Amino acid sequence: MRVRRRAAAIAFIGLVFLGLPAGMLGIAWPSMRASLDAPFAGLGLLVAGMTVAQFAASAASGLVRERLGTIALLLLSVAAACGGLGLFAIASGWWATILASAVLGCGVGLLDAAVNTEAALRGDIRFMSGLHAAWAIGASLGPPLVGATLVVSDSWRPAYVIAAAAFALIGVAVYAVRSDLSAAPELEAEPPGPRRISRTVLLGCALMFVYVGLELGGGAWTYARFTTDASLSDAVAGLAVFLYWSALAAGRVALAVLGERIAPGRLFDLSVFGALASTLGFSLLPPPVAALVALPCLGAALSVFVPLLLYLTPRRIGSAAAPRAIGYQVAAGMIGGACLPAAVGLLMQSLGVAILGPCLVTMAAVLTGLHLVSTRPVGARGYARQVFR
Repeated sequence: MRVRRRAAAIAFIGLVFLGLPAGMLGIAWPSMRASLDAPFAGLGLLVAGMTVAQFAASAASGLVRERLGTIALLLLSVAAACGGLGLFAIASGWWATILASAVLGCGVGLLDAAVNTEAALRGDIRFMSGLHAAWAIGASLGPPLVGATLVVSDSWRPAYVIAAAAFALIGVAVYAVRSDLSAAPELEAEPPGPRRISRTVLLGCALMFVYVGLELGGGAWTYARFTTDASLSDAVAGLAVFLYWSALAAGRVALAVLGERIAPGRLFDLSVFGALASTLGFSLLPPPVAALVALPCLGAALSVFVPLLLYLTPRRIGSAAAPRAIGYQVAAGMIGGACLPAAVGLLMQSLGVAILGPCLVTMAAVLTGLHLVSTRPVGARGYARQVFR
C-alpha cells in the first residue's frame, strides 16, 4: 500500500465520520420535526435535497481536484460537511434544515468521491475495501449517537454538534498530514483510446446506478415483504435484515484482510453472479430460507462490488481520467439509490409485496448483463479482460 500510515489512519477515521450522517437523520427526524414544526413528509424533502447536492458535488469532484488539488478538495469537502451539520444543530426553523441538508450533501458528495479517488490511485484493494467497511461502521454508529443524546439531553441537536466537531477534527488532521498524502505516489496506468474510455466510464456509471438500487432496495423493503403478508414474525424479519447488513459489512472487512488472495477480476465475477444467484434464491425459496439464507448471501455478494469497481477504474481507463470517472460513478450510484428503491416501493404498493423478489432478480440480471458487456474482449488481445485480470 502506497498510502503512508498516518494518512491511512486518518482516512479510515474520516470514513467512519462520513458514515455518521447516513444513520442519524432517520432517528433524529421525529424529534426534529416536533421541535421545528416541520411537515410530516418533510423528511423526504431533506433526503431529496441532500441527494441532489451529493450528486452534483460528486460529479464535479474530479474537476475540482484538477483545479484546486487533492488537499484543497479534501479540506473543502470536510468544511462543507462540518458546516452542514452545524447548520442542522443551530437551525431555528424548518427551512433552515433544507439549506443544511444541501450544504451537508455537497460536503459528503465531495468527500466520498475524493476519498475513493485517492484510494484507487494511491492504495491497494485491501485499503479500498477497508475504507468502505469503515463507512459501514460509521453508518451503524449514527443511530446510537442520536439515541444517546436524546436520552441525555432530550434533544437531537447535540448529536449534530458532535458530528460537526468530528469533521472539524478530521479537517485539522488532513491539513497536518498533507505532506504524507502528497508524497504518496499515484498509480501510473496508461489509458486506452478515447472511445474505450468513454464506453468504460458510461458502463461504470450504469453499474453503480443499478448496484446501489439493488443494495438499498434489498435492505429497505425486505422487512415489509416478510411481515406484510404475515409469512414471518417481526423478530425473524428483523433478524434477516440485520444479517443482510452484517454480511455486507463483514464482506468488506474480509476483503480488507484477504483481498490479495483472489484476482480482483475473478472476485468481481463472483460478486455479480453471486448476487444474481442470491436474488433468484430470495424469489423462489420458502420465506424462512429466503430471509435467513438467501438475503444474507446477497449482502455478502454485494459487499465487495463497489470497492472492486472503484479500484479497477483507473486500471481500466488510466490514471488521468480516473478522478472524473470515479466522481461520475459515485454520483450515478446516488441517483440509483434514490430512484430504484422508490420504484420498487411503488410496484409493491400496486402489485403486492411479493413483487419484491422479481424486482431484485431483474436488477441483478441487468447488473450481470452490464458486467458482461463491460468485460468482453476487445480486439485481438482482449484488452478489457487483460486489465480486469
